[in-house]
Amino acid sequence: MPAVEKSVITDWKRLWPMVSGIHYETPQDTVREELMNVASELQAGVLQFKPKNASSLELGTLLKEKKQEKLLPFTERLQDLLDLESAQCWEILCYYLTQEYRGSASLLTQLISTETNMAKLHEDIRHYYSLERMVVLKIVKNLIVFHQVPNHPYHREYRAVVEKITIPRLRDSYLDQLESLICEVPPRKLMAGECFHSAERLVAWSERNAREINEVLHILLVLAEHLPMGLEQIKRIFAACKQHSFGKMQSYLDDSQPYHQEIIRSLSYSELMLVLKCLDFEKPEKHSDLIEKLIEDLQVDIASMYHRPEHGPLLLAWMLLRLRGTNDADDASSLLRCRQLGKRAVDLKCFVQLHLIARHSMYADDSMLSRIVRRTIYNQVGYLCDLFDGDGSCARYEGIYELLCELVSWPHLAKDFCSREDDGPCSLYKTLLENFPLELTHLSKLALSLTKAGQGNYVKSQLEALPILALRYDESQHKLREVDTNEFELLASVQPFQQIDFTIPAGTSCTAIQHPSGCFMHFRFPVNYFDALHHEINCLLRETGHLHGDFESSERIRNVEAGLRFLESAVKLSQSISGISAEMVHPTEMCVDLLHTFKSVQYPPVGLLSSCLNVCTALLPLVDEEIFSRISNLHILPTVSPGSHYDFKMYANANGVGFESRFLGSVIDNVEKKRERYEFLLSYIGFLRAYSNLKRNRQIQMEIPGLIFLLKDVFPHLHTWHFSSQVERNKIYFEILSFICDILDLFNTAKESNCKQRELLVKVCVYSLLNLENGLILLRFVGVGNAYVQYTMELETNWMQQQPHGLMMLVRLSMRILMQLLRLKEEVYGNSETLSPLEALIYTQPKQRDTLRIIPTVCSYMSNIFDRWLPILSCRLLKRIALQFNMSLLACLDMEADQIRLTFMQKLPDELESDSIKIAILELVDACIAKQPGVTEAFFKVNYALDKRSRSFFSKDCVPNIGESIVTYMRDFLDALQVDPLTIQQALPAKIMTIFHSMWKHNLQMLVDDLLLNIISIEVYTGNGNNAALLDVMNKFFEQKNFGPWLNYVFNMPKVPAVKNLSSSDHLPDWICCLQAFKDLIVILLKKQPKFVTIPESQFKLMAQKCLVVLVDRSNYLEDMRPFIILAELYVFILLEFKHAYTDSLEEEQTLMDLLLQLMNRICACYEDQHVRAKEACLAIVTKCTHLYTDLLIRDSSIALRFLNSVVGIICSELQHMENSVSLEKSQGLNNSDSSDSKTSTNSLILCLNLLKAVATIFHNDGPGNWDLPFVSVRLFQRLVRCVSRTLPLFSKQVLSVQLLDVLIVFAKGHCSVEFLHCDVGEYLWLKLLPPRELLQSKHEFTKTTAADAEGWTVEQWWPVYARGIELVTIIYEKHKKCFLEDAFQFVGIHAVFLEDALLLSKQSLEPSAMYLIKAAVNLVASLTEHHKEWKQDSDLSLANLMRAVQSLLCHTSSLFHQQKNLKCLLAGRRSQLEILRSTEALIVDDELISACNDLTDIIISCVKALLRFSPDLMELLCCSAYEPSKHSILLDVKFGAPKLNEENLTLTFGIVLNLVNIYVKALNMQNHGFSEVPLNSLPNVEHSGDNDDPEVCVGNQTNRTFSKPLSNVSISTGTCPASELLSNMDGQLCLLALEHLLMLVASQAICIIRSPNLETLWKQIVRRDISNELLIFNEFVRRKVILDYKENRSPWLRRKHGLCKLKCVDPVRSSSSSSRSSEIVRRSNTNNELRVNVVRRLHLQQQQRTPPPQNFDMSSDLSPIAAAQGAAMTTSLDGRKRLYPAQQAGDAFLEDELAAIELQYFPPPTEPGYCELSQVQVVEEDYLQLMSALFNVMPHCD
Repeated sequence: MPAVEKSVITDWKRLWPMVSGIHYETPQDTVREELMNVASELQAGVLQFKPKNASSLELGTLLKEKKQEKLLPFTERLQDLLDLESAQCWEILCYYLTQEYRGSASLLTQLISTETNMAKLHEDIRHYYSLERMVVLKIVKNLIVFHQVPNHPYHREYRAVVEKITIPRLRDSYLDQLESLICEVPPRKLMAGECFHSAERLVAWSERNAREINEVLHILLVLAEHLPMGLEQIKRIFAACKQHSFGKMQSYLDDSQPYHQEIIRSLSYSELMLVLKCLDFEKPEKHSDLIEKLIEDLQVDIASMYHRPEHGPLLLAWMLLRLRGTNDADDASSLLRCRQLGKRAVDLKCFVQLHLIARHSMYADDSMLSRIVRRTIYNQVGYLCDLFDGDGSCARYEGIYELLCELVSWPHLAKDFCSREDDGPCSLYKTLLENFPLELTHLSKLALSLTKAGQGNYVKSQLEALPILALRYDESQHKLREVDTNEFELLASVQPFQQIDFTIPAGTSCTAIQHPSGCFMHFRFPVNYFDALHHEINCLLRETGHLHGDFESSERIRNVEAGLRFLESAVKLSQSISGISAEMVHPTEMCVDLLHTFKSVQYPPVGLLSSCLNVCTALLPLVDEEIFSRISNLHILPTVSPGSHYDFKMYANANGVGFESRFLGSVIDNVEKKRERYEFLLSYIGFLRAYSNLKRNRQIQMEIPGLIFLLKDVFPHLHTWHFSSQVERNKIYFEILSFICDILDLFNTAKESNCKQRELLVKVCVYSLLNLENGLILLRFVGVGNAYVQYTMELETNWMQQQPHGLMMLVRLSMRILMQLLRLKEEVYGNSETLSPLEALIYTQPKQRDTLRIIPTVCSYMSNIFDRWLPILSCRLLKRIALQFNMSLLACLDMEADQIRLTFMQKLPDELESDSIKIAILELVDACIAKQPGVTEAFFKVNYALDKRSRSFFSKDCVPNIGESIVTYMRDFLDALQVDPLTIQQALPAKIMTIFHSMWKHNLQMLVDDLLLNIISIEVYTGNGNNAALLDVMNKFFEQKNFGPWLNYVFNMPKVPAVKNLSSSDHLPDWICCLQAFKDLIVILLKKQPKFVTIPESQFKLMAQKCLVVLVDRSNYLEDMRPFIILAELYVFILLEFKHAYTDSLEEEQTLMDLLLQLMNRICACYEDQHVRAKEACLAIVTKCTHLYTDLLIRDSSIALRFLNSVVGIICSELQHMENSVSLEKSQGLNNSDSSDSKTSTNSLILCLNLLKAVATIFHNDGPGNWDLPFVSVRLFQRLVRCVSRTLPLFSKQVLSVQLLDVLIVFAKGHCSVEFLHCDVGEYLWLKLLPPRELLQSKHEFTKTTAADAEGWTVEQWWPVYARGIELVTIIYEKHKKCFLEDAFQFVGIHAVFLEDALLLSKQSLEPSAMYLIKAAVNLVASLTEHHKEWKQDSDLSLANLMRAVQSLLCHTSSLFHQQKNLKCLLAGRRSQLEILRSTEALIVDDELISACNDLTDIIISCVKALLRFSPDLMELLCCSAYEPSKHSILLDVKFGAPKLNEENLTLTFGIVLNLVNIYVKALNMQNHGFSEVPLNSLPNVEHSGDNDDPEVCVGNQTNRTFSKPLSNVSISTGTCPASELLSNMDGQLCLLALEHLLMLVASQAICIIRSPNLETLWKQIVRRDISNELLIFNEFVRRKVILDYKENRSPWLRRKHGLCKLKCVDPVRSSSSSSRSSEIVRRSNTNNELRVNVVRRLHLQQQQRTPPPQNFDMSSDLSPIAAAQGAAMTTSLDGRKRLYPAQQAGDAFLEDELAAIELQYFPPPTEPGYCELSQVQVVEEDYLQLMSALFNVMPHCD
């Protein structure tokens, strides 16, 4: 025997809710660990429980070791009862007392003191032991059932356990258990006088044994599905079942008891189905040897079994096995023996027996077990039909159609049934079709079953076109001509159904078939099922008088009833009235006629009437008004007289309101009670609930009389009625309780106007239920108790799924209703203290008279293991009782204080419990604080110095610490809050804070005296500012006379390190606790100000100053980091409140900076030893101070140098640590580091990088010239590049990579960019910036979606990293041009494929990160195209591909302006696209859509910039005399008009570009865009014209022009433009910039095409014409908004002249001798001065200025095609928009020196004519638009 330690067992009941998956709360790792620990026990099953004689260990010896000798007599009798070996018996006792026993310690002493009480306790433990054994089997069944079901939350864990044990081992083990259980001998009969109730104990043992056998049979049945049984296993199973007589030979079970009958029946069905499953071979030819051996070994035994009904299915399966698996069908004698077996099976009504099995409660769900059983039976029926149903004879077997209907009512079989043609069970269906409508009932039931299984559309389509109609032959009507034997042809048309428009035409063929009822002609002509049903109803209405009340035996009534049930399902399937076909209309309307006809008979057919009412219920959602009117006129439902009085008590008592139950009441009393079936009552409740859900506000006509009837005549008396099925009783209870819940839920909306009837309904319901008659029934459900509820669930086969109308659901509904009643009591009783009868029953005192014991019973539901909602409802109901109850809840609970804490408090610290139950418990505690001091004391363990109930003597390590109160849990919450302040935002901590508030409110702080320091902070946090007393206290606290001493007290800390006690947080020094509490209070106050209180400015500055001083001082005592961390974090929160420096003088500023530098030096000295929180807080302090004291750092170079040296020291330490951690990760082969060290180091490094960015930004702008020397001296830039190269491939460092790249970008934009030329950026980064390996493995598709996995890269996570890498390349290239050109081309060569994918990403997603990537990629391409010739030489393929992608991007971007829903989908990302596409609501233009369109405009600008590099230069086209067409290619296809939105592979056309032009013109017009008229150039000091002295046109004029109204809608084409709301909100300056670039591209390409010698004249004419037409909108815009006085002057050549200066031209003859007047006019214009309309020349000059000075580059600036040089003075714009031209950074002096050659332009004196008065003007922005308009106006008329 194994050692004692090996004999211990597991607490299986505790394990069940943890690993079953019912609660879905247990972590998967915990489930795996728990199951793996008991894998061997799971394999052993019930055999792990050893009998008493299995061990030599004596019980007395064991108890002596445990020092529990006093329990020896009790334990010995328990061992005899359970028949368990000593160690396991002791384990069971311990588990029961620690986990299950709910009594007090004193009661336990009483229970083991007397014989009678001891027997009761023994019985409870025996039941607990039986449950433990059953739970083992249930867990094993769960493992096998769900280990391959992906929907189960723990299927992976289950699969791992099953693979560890293996299926064959499980099969062998449970076969052993089956044999062991069947052969198990009951415990010995007790001797006389030894104990009472021995017979009952033997019966209990037999019941337990039967249930375990049944469960093992189910396990074997599921195992057989995964691993078919072999020969030996089948023989063992058959032998065991035969020995057991298929469940009939179960000792001590009484056949006369219903429960025992059910047990025996369950055993018989389970054993029979296991044998049938073993004999079910779908492909017998593959198992021929096994079948032959089985027949050889089992033929004799099975052939002799024909005496009991359960033998019938076995004989049938055996016959089918022999015929399918052997050649018996070919041998006459063998075939005869098989037929004898089949005849015996039919005689035993095998199909009836199989039908009973299929519809048994064990298999009445959709579990795997039930599916296996039904599939096995379904296969047998299929085999039978394949062998014997060629002539349709199988349809004659009794019960076969009922069995088929039951089988196909489940989806998995219905789908198979409908997918077959004629084989298998479908032959039975074909037989029904061939004989329609002779078997109308069976066809209707089969159709109903298939509809329930989800095949309604298939069935309806079949029945609406049935192939054959069988009619009794009538010689007078059927004129036939014989064409063959029994084959005829119809000579004259026949109308088979009177009063129905259906005719069988002449010429229809038919077959004559003799049936038992006569000769029938089977016409081959399509017929509609509903026409036949209509005919049956007509016949029934005509024959009603001839039935003489004999409705039970009427076949016509059965046909109509079955047909109407199918009609109901067909109507429910219809989503609208149009779904009801014309043939269905008459049967639905005739339901009312049937109700009217049969309501007057003495004993009406209630089944038929129920079906009629169900059809009406199904029609309610479609035609409720008509149905309500017709049903009301029948007067069959309860009514009240329509009166204006609304006294709810009269209605509740049905007194004086004219209440009549009418036909409904009489049919229940006279018919349904006698039949013990209540179909019509259920149909009425269904009709009532369906109409009530429509909310038609006819409560007086429908809901109120219905409620009165149910609460007066049904609900209080239902328990006295007899039922043929308990399920039907529960269903009625369920429907009534659900209807009551629906009514009580109306109270939330009953306050609306015109809801008096609804309020009346609610009050009638509440008042009726609070009365004794109905309230007692409600309390009986609530008071069932957890023991009985759990016991009924234990008896269920499937623990994973509750019965829809089971007892547990009724208890839940009753508890919910009771809560609502207690809440709504005041609505009917007012505010009086009078108890209602229901409350009097609940609160019965003294407890000796409380027979119902509702409150203790409700409390018992806390320990339910099968329903996760019952404990929650229990807490909520107790909370409601605690608030409503004005007496002691503690007295009603009848529990000791430690019992209360054990029941509730043990769930709070348990991590495996759900938050929902914890929240419910905390709400109960909060309610008790307000109203129940006794229970509150129990929760908080007040005045209980010692627990009366100690569990130490059980010697169990898992004993819960019941001595702990809720205070312990609250303290843990505060500790967690200190670690993570965001915890307070969660629901559970919020409830704890509510408890704190309640304690403060009710002056119960003494209950948590050790937490008093935190309560004020919590009060401030939870308060809403209305607590005047608290506000007054805080105001006094912040007075100068109080706050200063308080600060001194808080910051008065010892100069020695605090002694840390790691064992408990209770031993912290008081000064640390005080400091922490003060920090929490200040933080909360800062979050609450100014809503609650504002800290005075002087006191706040004082606190900041003192805090920094103490912080710096404390940095000398870093052996204990706790006070330093608290101070640092406090100072961070203080600094965050300052927007500017808080010092008042330079001296204070200097002092503060000295302290800060001391702090930084101290940190640098021991940085590696700092706690992570200290690092992060200090870095935050330094970063914030850097922003606050920027001026000081810039002003004092010595401070700046010390500061920068400290920053460099910190960042170098962080980079070194990061490099080490990355190297360690790579060496371990991990791509994801979950260690806290990795995360914390990443956080601190990110803070360092933010500090570095702040420093770089500040010193780059205004710092000294050598500020970067400390960084250069330590090779910081090289280290940053090297570090980012190491982090880029690591998924765990994704955030860090982004931050590092951001830092590199910041430095690259500044003076330090030259350092990157010496960092080998390409060597370190180009390959590292390639997408990670896991993304490359997906066919190198950059936009391919990968599975969202927390441990690996996805493309969405790579986009931000890659975009920053591209941006870095772009910035360095723009700064250094040709110095970096080779590296840039190398990058493009490596990344060409991915850059192309990035450009095409817009078709996949436009999420923010995707948009950022697209813009970065297109900007890089646009920049590099400046050197496209060199690029082509380097890699012409990449250039071609990328430019093709740019064109595709431009095409797709332009289409998105017209596809706003598609744009919205792309912005939303993949997860939300489906919701947007399904939405039928109009798209709302929001900020996201507007911002996206602005981003798309940026992309368009960059695309056009890139394309302009390859388009002929407009200046050359206009100015050069010679044109060489071979140099340029045409980029735009000659195709006009907007592109089709569904067109794929769009090519760039004139239509696309001109469509964009129109869009932006409309946008500018809708925004009423006005030009600022800001000059682009300055004029030299020359003589001004005398008539141009108007100051409004002088230099520097910046007056914005406005217009009285926008362009008319007629002049703008809106058919191809986006929504007006979208256009009017776009960035106007971006739109103008895009318009300028697009116009340049159109003009260049149009002139190129017009001047092309290779293009036909026709195409040139098309270009001229269509450009003229398409640009009408633009020309109109220019005419109205640009041209001077356009209303009076229609000439497009008139131009506004700004700063007009006349140039006096000198006669050439006189000019030669004049020294004062130069013959050459020198014009200095910053490369942009123009004469008259010489904008074209200005652009030509700008083109020559290819390379702007590197110091002036700014990534945020967009370059316009009409832009001035870098030095153009554009900073005078008043509107502050982003200019099209980069602002001057170096000033005029820079231009004088750097652009002298471009500025000096010489104009020779005019020769012809002799005199020309020229003028010099300032060029403004609108001049360009006017020029382009003029160009497009003349383009159609010239070559």
